[in-house]
Amino acid sequence: MNSPGLPLAGLRVIELGDSALTGLCAMMLADFGAEVVWLDPGEGGGSYQVWQRGKQRLKVDLEAESTQIRELIVASADVFLVAGTRVELQELGLDYATLGTLRPNLIMAQLSGFGNDNPYSTLPAMEGLAAAKFGRMMSFEGVASRAGPVFPALQVATHATAQAACAGVLAAIAAGVASNQGRYLETNLLRGLLPFEMHFLLANQRRESDVGRPRPDPHKFMPSINYQPVQTRDGQWLQLGNLLPHLLRNFLDVAGLQEISDDPDFGQLPWSETVVERFRRLLFERMQSEDLDTWMDRFVSHGGVVAHPYQSAQVAMSDADIVANGHVVTVDDVDQLGLVARLTRTPGQVGGKPKNVRWAELRENQLPAGRRGGTVAATLPLTGVTVLECATIIAAPMAAGMLADMGARVIKVEPLNGDPFRHMGAGFGAARVNTGKESICLDLKQAQARDILARLAASADILIHNYRPGVPERLGLDYPTLAAGNRQLVYLSANGYGPSGPGAKRPSTHPIPGAALGGVLYQFGGSLSPARLKLDELRDYTRRLFRANEVNPDPNTSMVVATGAMLGLVAARRCGVGQEIFVDMFGANAYANFDDFLRYDGKRPRRELDSELFGVRCWQRLYRCSEGWVFLGISSDRDWQRFVTAVAPELVAAFPDLAACGDAETSLASQLETLFLTHTAIEWESKLLAVDVGCLRADAGTPGELLLDEPFFHEQGLVTEADHPLWGRYLRHGSLLAWNDVPDHLPGAGTAGDSTDALLGSIGYSTREVADMKERGVAA
Repeated sequence: MNSPGLPLAGLRVIELGDSALTGLCAMMLADFGAEVVWLDPGEGGGSYQVWQRGKQRLKVDLEAESTQIRELIVASADVFLVAGTRVELQELGLDYATLGTLRPNLIMAQLSGFGNDNPYSTLPAMEGLAAAKFGRMMSFEGVASRAGPVFPALQVATHATAQAACAGVLAAIAAGVASNQGRYLETNLLRGLLPFEMHFLLANQRRESDVGRPRPDPHKFMPSINYQPVQTRDGQWLQLGNLLPHLLRNFLDVAGLQEISDDPDFGQLPWSETVVERFRRLLFERMQSEDLDTWMDRFVSHGGVVAHPYQSAQVAMSDADIVANGHVVTVDDVDQLGLVARLTRTPGQVGGKPKNVRWAELRENQLPAGRRGGTVAATLPLTGVTVLECATIIAAPMAAGMLADMGARVIKVEPLNGDPFRHMGAGFGAARVNTGKESICLDLKQAQARDILARLAASADILIHNYRPGVPERLGLDYPTLAAGNRQLVYLSANGYGPSGPGAKRPSTHPIPGAALGGVLYQFGGSLSPARLKLDELRDYTRRLFRANEVNPDPNTSMVVATGAMLGLVAARRCGVGQEIFVDMFGANAYANFDDFLRYDGKRPRRELDSELFGVRCWQRLYRCSEGWVFLGISSDRDWQRFVTAVAPELVAAFPDLAACGDAETSLASQLETLFLTHTAIEWESKLLAVDVGCLRADAGTPGELLLDEPFFHEQGLVTEADHPLWGRYLRHGSLLAWNDVPDHLPGAGTAGDSTDALLGSIGYSTREVADMKERGVAA
């Protein structure tokens, strides 16, 4: 069968920005066929970054050439992707009010650090500043031995914001195929951090009236046995991830830990602290009895044990599963990220280094008059799209929830007793990732239940599942079978390791890609102890290590699942084909490590955090104040000069720019530590915001506390009211994207099987037949 081609072929994207925020989004569009014109307002120089690939590059002077830029967008762009705030763009005549009037069918995506029209809008789009404001630095307290916030190393906000923008642009493109409608979407780093607050916003609301807001001591809170990091006999480190009961039993059997599984206390849940610590000690002892390679040979051979060694991003680039699934490619002598998703009918193609172009070349390619009109949409882009979700826990369900926030109808297919996640942690996490869905509970081991799912799939646009390879085939719910009844079905598989390679059929949970792809080592300071630790030392060391391996690998994957699904929808709309699409946790978390997931001669190593995990440079790090902590976020010589002029003019002569700061960083850091101790964190934030310098309090609370309590987050739409069938009115997390002139009314979470009757009725079953199926355990 001939390939239908690249799904974005024939579309022009104009990108205006000089960082990964817009760069990653535009790169993914280029990888799947869009012509990307990168208008680079930066100062030039610097090393090659992966997000620059596949583009035409034109250096621009924003103030002098804003009219030419506007004319180019109006005459030739299908999509305009820009970094900046509304005020900045208004000054240049590049805001949506101006461009949308001239080109109603233009799709415009605006990305920034803090959004529009608020006290922080003028600050640079810096990961650390957003993390400080959001409370994310307090989420990592306990990784360092000291008290206080910890710098979050991995750029998850940048990853999530870029992926969300890409998914939104793709959704708008898909919607515009038939309607010729334009759309404006806005997102920012604060919205990009929402997926990483998993349940405390909900837990704090539900528990407050009963027991207050318990916050576990981060310096004492231990990982569960299921998720325990362990050291092996040869001093290597291994992350376990056996979340579900059957996986834990698999591990105990293969590891020879029947002493735990046979213990009378093993079946008495929940375990007491004494029992947990007894089991933990046995686990530590046993894992130190063999070398890492021996353990991994046994675990891989079994196929049902979740475990992986810790490794850096650079080492991960040679991981067998990464290589086998095409997550590393070589173009222009650079080893780098592969495609964000594997589309089987309309595959993408990784481009080379950017090609410099001139204005005259760009003006030659203008849209025909018929493609410049259209109208502005007044509905969400996925209105009328149906998504069938056959997935559990976090990664794929959260992605489907994102599609619901963009207007899709999402039908969640669950086991008879519901997604297992509903029974963990009082169900707060499940409520977090299952907003806006209808639920039907089916026993897919029964033929009639499988027939029901096939009938639902026949009218769906997208199906998302996280079954391990081979399971859909055994159930008769594989792509060829379902596509026979729906030729344009987008069928997306999201699993742990990918469909190829030694891990294809192995299970995975969120700590595994965190350890395997380099994020944890980066957060922990770059390396792990090579010395074999004593049992008492292991307890605290692994507490800190697992604190560094927080939940981000699941949401990192969710973002990529959403992008992959939207690439498939665009291909269905523009190329007329359905197809099977593969996304996996390893590839998705390679994307979250985008800054270091490339190799070439002369590449600088990833800069490690300092020993106290304050940050990466003295002008981008945490400082203790007379009361509280701040994060100082300086990104340019101009910002540095404003900072020293305002608070330490005596430093101007010795440190006129950031290059001079880097030459004497240890001395300067010491002086700044002394300086920040002279005022409180609140005073420093107020003083420096007044001169547009990024310096924000970093210890005001955790994300769940701040989202609930701080009016700023409510005003910015990061939390919104919704209804829950059991809780009533509650506050849920906001959407990652804000759309033009579309009310931001987001539905709440439902319960397992809340739509079983209605859905069965919609495909022709009578009330009596539904009752009979429930009686026989086909549905619930």
